[in-house]
Amino acid sequence: MTCRGLGMTGLMIVTMAGSALARPQYARNCNDCHFGGPADVGVPEVVGFDAMADPDETLTGAVDRGLLKVFTAAPGETVDLSVLIDFGDATGTRFAAELKRMELAGVVNGGTLTFDADADWFFQTGTEFPDLSAPYYTIPEDSGMSFTAAQTFTFSMLVGASTTPDYYDLEFAVAGQPGFHYNDEHFYLHVTPEPAAIGLLLLGLGVASRRPSRV
Repeated sequence: MTCRGLGMTGLMIVTMAGSALARPQYARNCNDCHFGGPADVGVPEVVGFDAMADPDETLTGAVDRGLLKVFTAAPGETVDLSVLIDFGDATGTRFAAELKRMELAGVVNGGTLTFDADADWFFQTGTEFPDLSAPYYTIPEDSGMSFTAAQTFTFSMLVGASTTPDYYDLEFAVAGQPGFHYNDEHFYLHVTPEPAAIGLLLLGLGVASRRPSRV
């Protein structure tokens, strides 16, 4: 499920001309064109997360972002990454949502994230500022949408079986008009060892603990 919320019958997606309005396909970084504005406070808000964590980035030298929200999944599992967009009484605000940074290495082990994407989100590499090495996903595809009521957008990600257990620093962003508003929120996807692998490890530890000691 990609979008949940109130007033969805009033949600309109329209095509707009001119680079001044939300053009999600233009670039990975919304702030290439958007610089802030009165509508950006508290938006977006990552929701539905499992925990909070501040992993140790010493080994990889990744940015220490402090305590962040965490979604958890094992390789082969599907995880729902959700973001709330709520501009309050600023109905009519134009916006687009973006999920990015999936190509970056894990912050603890330098792991690689592989995944199958939510088919309802649109794969992008940018048109005005293309970057094939930094793909991202947007809703909608190539124009903004009009805010009518609080909505939760969910990106359902199937974590690949080959993904390295690690913390992955991902980001939801939102940008649009009026005021070229832009904001984002970082969060972690914590890929844990597969349950079967944990079970085998615990079994091995149990067997080892039962072995008679040698004098």
